[in-house]
Order: sequence, then C-alpha cells, then structure tokens
Amino acid sequence: MTQTSLQVATADPATYRAAWEDVVWIDESSRGRVRLTGRDRAELLQRLTTNDIAALTPGSGARTVLLNNAARILDLLTVYALPEQLLVTTAIGQGATLARFLRGKIFFNDQVAVEDLSDATGQLQLYGPRAAALIARLTGLDARDWPLHHVQAATIADAQAWIARTLPLGGDGFVIIGGRADLARVQTLLADARPLDPATLDVLRIEQGYPAPRRELSTEYIPLETGLYDAISFKKGCYVGQEIIARMDSRQRLAKRLMGLRLERLTAPGGHLRKEGKEAGDFTSAADSPRYGPIGLGYVRTLAAVAGAQVELPDGSRAEVIELPFTA
Repeated sequence: MTQTSLQVATADPATYRAAWEDVVWIDESSRGRVRLTGRDRAELLQRLTTNDIAALTPGSGARTVLLNNAARILDLLTVYALPEQLLVTTAIGQGATLARFLRGKIFFNDQVAVEDLSDATGQLQLYGPRAAALIARLTGLDARDWPLHHVQAATIADAQAWIARTLPLGGDGFVIIGGRADLARVQTLLADARPLDPATLDVLRIEQGYPAPRRELSTEYIPLETGLYDAISFKKGCYVGQEIIARMDSRQRLAKRLMGLRLERLTAPGGHLRKEGKEAGDFTSAADSPRYGPIGLGYVRTLAAVAGAQVELPDGSRAEVIELPFTA
C-alpha cells in the first residue's frame, strides 16, 4: 500500500464510494512472497523478527517486523502458517531482497529452505463491506468471522489459492494468493467488482493510519513509534533489536508517535513539522479525503503528539494532531 513519490493522494470518487459501500479489488502481485520450509522455518523468523512466529499454527498468521541492530524498521512482514511451510509477504519488489537476507541468516545446522515465489505467484486484495460476500460467492467459504490473518486453502474456478483476512479498508479486507496463471482466471470472475486504483488505495490507507514503505516504514523509525504493537511479542525470547524495544516499552519514553494530521490546506508531504519554532516531527503522507478533507500522517514528537495540538507544516500552513484512525 504505497506511492513512492511524495504527492497528495487523490481518490476517484466512484471507486472510493465502492470501497465504503460495496467491494473493490486490486492486483498487488508486485509485492514480494517468500516460502520457508523445513524443521527450523519458524525459528529463523523467531530470532530475526519481533513477533512470536513459533506460536503460529496452520491456518493462523501474524504481522512481524524485521529490525536492524538499532531496532529500526527494515521491513514489515505478514507471515501465514500453512501446512509444512510459512508464506511470508513483503513490500513491492522486496521478495528477492528478503529471500537473500533470510538465506544469509541461516545457521549451518538449521533445516530451513527459503524460496522467492514472487514471480511464480500473484496476489489480489479485496476490500469493502461486501468483500466477505464476494469470497463466499467465489469459494463457498463463510469468511465473515475469520480472525485477522487467518488463512485457508480454496478452489476458485478450478484454480488453487490461499485466502486470508487482512487489514480492513472500507470495512473489511481479504487477500488471495495463488499461481500467476490461476489468478488470471480468478480476475475474470471479478468483473462485477470495481478495480481499485493506487491513488484511491493510498487515500484509504491514510484514513486508517496504516504505515507505508518509504513513507512511515523506514530505518528512521522504530515499530513502537509506528504503533505496530500487534506485530510485537513482549514475551518471546531474543531477537535482533529486542533489548531496545523492551527498554523503550518499559520506560514508556518514545521520541515520537505516528499521528493523524488534519491539514489547513492541501500540502505535499515531506520535510519537518514545527511547533513554536522548534522541530516537532516528520510529515510523511497526505491525501485529499472525500470524507475528511485534507489529511495526512506524520511522526510527531511526544510532547506534541496529543489530540488537538497544533503543528506547522513545511509550507507554513497548520495542522491539527489527531489520534488514528480518522473519524468524522
């Protein structure tokens, strides 16, 4: 979910309305997908990332963060536990990079194999309040009560696929992962659903306060500042960056927090926020929301990260700080 250029995201009105009232879909096959097999597949991610991957059972999933030694964000991953394998999804174009990184962390006695599936597989995302109804029509599965990141095998038009619940936009969200040729056939069954364009997707993302690569996800920030608490286990054993995460959590002293910004006027993101003449954070994303008007995301220094606080944008205009997600 990202636009790499720092621009104001603007939604297509009909597509935006469909996302909130019906169902939309987008082809996100450009994301990376990596498969881990072997006895120690979970242990590899357990010692490298923030969440308790060893606790996953087939059919479950979780988000987890790959950190550097300073506990800064390298990548935000979603891990799905499938029978005899883990399927890991990552950001656009990062499959080969992730696979290479993981292979470099395998110990000599580990029994684990890492395979980049990005070119062989595809990924479709469905969003909106009627997404579960569309899944039921395509597969016969009742996915309405699936927990977040639950994953299940399905057959769609004689094509084999994995379907998982994902973070919602417009009320719900599902991901379909399968072979490229199989997903091409699945797309023909989505003719009644409206395609979701990247700009409208970015507006919806910003409304929810979801971080995006090269915007809110980078080595500039730690996952606690980003609010990625669902992707962190505070009970598991050692992993890269754990001591810093544990210390910052116990002291409750974050340098900054990802917050929403109600903008005085549409302003392209980038640069620093200021408060009373002092640097107060980073302006990372902006959108012209049909629901909320000019809005944005920013990392706001803790003293100013209070709902109702006023900050100054790089162009001199002002913004009100709010808690995420945006609401009326």
